[in-house]
Amino acid sequence: MLYFAARDTADVYLADGLTEDLTSLLGSVARVQVKSPGVVRRAQRAAPDNAPAIARALGVRYLVDGSVRRVGTRVRVSTRLLNGATAVAAWGDVFDRTPEELLGLPAVIAREVAMRVGGGPALSSETGALGTLRTRSPAAYDHYLRGNFFLALRSPDGTARALAEYREAERLDSGFAAAIGRAAYAHAIARGNYYRLPDAPIESLAVRGLVVADRALRRDSTSSDAWMARGYLLAFDKPRTMEGSRESFERAIALDAKNAEAHHQYGAVLSWLGRDDEANRELHLALALDPGRATSFADLAAWTHVRDTVLAVALADSAVALDPASAFARRWRALARLAAGDVRGAREDAELANRLQPGDIVMENVLATVLARAGDSAQARALVAHWPGRTEHWLIMAALVAVGDTAAALDRLERASPAPYLWRALRRPEFDALHGNPRYERLLAALRPAGAVGP
Repeated sequence: MLYFAARDTADVYLADGLTEDLTSLLGSVARVQVKSPGVVRRAQRAAPDNAPAIARALGVRYLVDGSVRRVGTRVRVSTRLLNGATAVAAWGDVFDRTPEELLGLPAVIAREVAMRVGGGPALSSETGALGTLRTRSPAAYDHYLRGNFFLALRSPDGTARALAEYREAERLDSGFAAAIGRAAYAHAIARGNYYRLPDAPIESLAVRGLVVADRALRRDSTSSDAWMARGYLLAFDKPRTMEGSRESFERAIALDAKNAEAHHQYGAVLSWLGRDDEANRELHLALALDPGRATSFADLAAWTHVRDTVLAVALADSAVALDPASAFARRWRALARLAAGDVRGAREDAELANRLQPGDIVMENVLATVLARAGDSAQARALVAHWPGRTEHWLIMAALVAVGDTAAALDRLERASPAPYLWRALRRPEFDALHGNPRYERLLAALRPAGAVGP
């Protein structure tokens, strides 16, 4: 399912949204195997307008492409089903729709594609999924698509704008469960990444997000996204017990086994519990569904295989190769390289991460950790000093340990609010210098979540 083209940049969100809706609908048809949007996007960028090359890269027999443009008050959507080997169209059509009629168009196209690719009319079990409208409000649907576009940016501003769009979608249609579920997930992304939203302190995001997730599930108890958001938010709301988190993730995956994001986030939570074999399985399931998920490779390097320095560097290399402009991937490779003794390579990655995401508390403290190891303690201390009194991220404490301020690191750790990953973070190589310190050992014991595995 190739991303549709938009004639006008103002309509990119609409083209992307229709593509992702179609991908989701086709993914609900058991007879049809659909590649994840991330993998498709990368294949399209690698071989623009070359259908056979894209099909070979994706390993598929058929491609669906299309375009979107506005014609007066209507939206014209052109789409084709292509033979991947020859680029010859097996089917195609042009749809002129009003905004009201646009709501049902993804289901119309999905039925046509499923019939031709799947070898016959939709089965009775598939008809419901392909015929269900997410909302009957065209304006709400438009805000939902805009929200999805902004959330995919994975940035503080993008997440805040996405949440505003989802809220407006819900205001226009209070029963729009898909939009409410995505709003819950926006809270989860903001909490997990320390994104500051305009109307909520970071510490309140888990509770607020859970309220939204539960509201989504009251409207649609079969929403995999809402269960996924609930699982992730419960880990932050109840970091000592993570009560209900694993069960929510398992429900999300039972509802949609192809939900790569759910497998990924469940893997992350399992890794925080030291359940490395289970985490490894879930993260690799995410990669099987979406081989281009740089974040899954990064999490495997950061948590599951952190002590196997050769493998951790190789996994981080994969994350960087897939997303060279990702400060997140660069930061984890910097730390993997540092643990492996490659101080020069670690410094290159840490400095680039700071150029990619300037003024970021996490990136600056990763660089401080690397600089301290490189012998540049003055510059390392100067970076740490940028963030007086901040206790929100464990990498600040890691930087303090690196510059020799062990007491300050322990002071901050003892004052820090519990976080679901903090116990596992304190067992990373950055804190090896604290092994045997009574305060550190007490912290580890106090922070250990219920159900955790390992010393």
